[in-house]
Amino acid sequence: MRHRHDHPRRPDHAPPDAPGRGGKRRGKRLFEYGELRLLILTMIADQPRHGYEIIKAIEDRFDGIYSPSPGVIYPALSWLEDMGYALLQPDGSGRKRARITDEGLAFLTANRAAADDLMTRRMPHGPRGNAPRPIVQAMDDIKAALRQRLAEAPSDPALVAALADRLQAAARDIATTPVTPTSPDIPDERHPMDQIITRHRHELKRRTLTVRETSYLTPHMIRIVLESDDLSDFVSLGADDHIKLFFGPEGDQMRDYTPRAYDTDDRSLVLDFAVHDAGPATAWAVQAKPGDTLRIGGPRGSAVVAPVFDWYLLIGDETALPAIGRRIEDLAAGTQVLSLVAVPGEEDEQTFQTAATWHASWIHRPIEAAADPAPLLTAAQALDLPEGRGFVWIAAEARVAKALKHHFLNDRGHPGPELKAAGYWVAGTAGESDKSLE
Repeated sequence: MRHRHDHPRRPDHAPPDAPGRGGKRRGKRLFEYGELRLLILTMIADQPRHGYEIIKAIEDRFDGIYSPSPGVIYPALSWLEDMGYALLQPDGSGRKRARITDEGLAFLTANRAAADDLMTRRMPHGPRGNAPRPIVQAMDDIKAALRQRLAEAPSDPALVAALADRLQAAARDIATTPVTPTSPDIPDERHPMDQIITRHRHELKRRTLTVRETSYLTPHMIRIVLESDDLSDFVSLGADDHIKLFFGPEGDQMRDYTPRAYDTDDRSLVLDFAVHDAGPATAWAVQAKPGDTLRIGGPRGSAVVAPVFDWYLLIGDETALPAIGRRIEDLAAGTQVLSLVAVPGEEDEQTFQTAATWHASWIHRPIEAAADPAPLLTAAQALDLPEGRGFVWIAAEARVAKALKHHFLNDRGHPGPELKAAGYWVAGTAGESDKSLE
C-alpha cells in the first residue's frame, strides 16, 4: 500500500465541490477541480488509461470544446494515487497507465450519483460552447478532412498512423503556443512547473535481492539483473529515481543508484554500475555472480515530468547513463530528445531503443578527467537547440553539473524551472552527492 497523506474528508466521502454537496459551477467552468478528480476516477474505472488518453476521452465527450491541460490532469492523478484511489503503473510503452483500486471503487460507489451527473454533463452554451468562430470553423475543417481521407482508405494502418502523428503534433503545438501579450500586464500563458513536475511518495521498503545474471554492457558499465518476490510491489515512476544500496556487514555504506528497468510480473530489477571508482558498489558489482545477494531501500519518491515539452536535452557522464537511457526509452513518438554524454571512449557508447527522435552526441575523455567541466561544457556551448519549449536535465560530477547549469541559466537564459541539474558524485569524496548545486 502506498503512503497516503491525511487529507480531510468531506461528509459521506464526497469529493470537493461535488454536485449535491454545495459545489457550484463558477462562471463558464465546466468542472470544479474536485469534480474533475471524480470524472477521471470514473473513466479509469471503465478502463485503465494514460494521462493523455484521459485528456482525449474528455475532449471527445465534450465535442472538443473542453480539453483539460496536462497541468491539470497529472496533479489530479497524483492526488488520486496519494489517496489510494488509483495506481499508476508503467506499461510496455514505458508510459504510466492509471487504474482504479478497490478503495477507489468503494469511493466511486459512495459517490455514484455525483459521478453519473458528471458523465452526463454538457457544455452550458450548446455543443460548441462559446468558442470563437475561427476556432469552430478550423475544428470543422479538420473533421471534414479526416472523414474524407479515412473514407478513401479506412483500413490503411499507415494512413491512420500518419494522420494520428500529425494530429498529435498539432495538439502539442497548440498546447505550448504562447499568448502574444497585447500589454505589459498580460503574462505568458504557460503551465506553471509546480503542475508539470508532480511528486509522488512511495512506501519506504527494504528488500533483499538475489543476483540472477551479470554482464558487461561496455568496458566501463556492468549490468546486473536482480530478482526477488519482494519486487512484486516495486514502484519507480521517474526516470531519475534512485534507490539506496547497502554494503558492509552493518549496511552502513550506502550508495544511490537509478533503477534502470524493472518488471513486477517477472519480479526483476536491472541496475547498471559505472566502473568509475574503487568504492563498495563498484567492488561488489565487479565481483557479483548469480546467487549473491544485495540489500536495497526505496525509492522514497518520484518526480514525474508531464509530457508537455517539444524537446528534451539530457547531459551527463557515465554515472548518468542509466537515467538518460531510461528517459530516452520512455519518451513517446514525435518527441525530440538530444543527449550529450561523456564516456572514456567509443566502445563505451550505448544504444537505446526508443519511439522518440533521438540525436546522440558523445564526448570521449579519460575517466581521470571526469571532474573537469571543460569537455562537456565546450560541447554544450556548441549545441543548437530545437525550436519550442525544452526541458534540460543534467547529472555529472558536482563541479561539472554546476558549470553546465550556469551556462544554460545565465548564458542561454533557459528558464530555471525547466532545468534540473544534480551532482551525482563529488570528486575527492566517498559516497557524496550534491543534488542542489547551490
